[in-house]
Amino acid sequence: MKKLENSRTFKNVKKAFTEEAALVFRYLYCATLADFEGLEKHSALFREIAESGTSNVHGCFDFLKLAKDPDPEVHFGNTLRNLASLVQSETRQYNQTYPEMAKTAREEGLTDIASWFETLEKAKRFHVRKLKKLTHE
Repeated sequence: MKKLENSRTFKNVKKAFTEEAALVFRYLYCATLADFEGLEKHSALFREIAESGTSNVHGCFDFLKLAKDPDPEVHFGNTLRNLASLVQSETRQYNQTYPEMAKTAREEGLTDIASWFETLEKAKRFHVRKLKKLTHE
């Protein structure tokens, strides 16, 4: 296969992955809201579409793994390599991404959003602890 990693197609697959993954969670969120509103048919359809969207995300990953992980520079591989990749991604998010986002939100006077980013940062730290625990089992 032609070199994928430095191609425009690789960038497009990364974009498709991001958009498909976001859409899956948007559908799941809408399903939860529909549940609260008592709209069971709506909720069921939203969940069904989210499930099929998961296949779209997996398809993108199938192509991305031919080059590298779309987030960190760790290549896909077996489960232990994938674990290292996930730890790296989560660590970057709690060390850099979310603190920077919280700082920006505070500078703009959006303290509720800043607090949300700080909550996400804490969640990422918790994820890393759980993931690292697996490496010692």
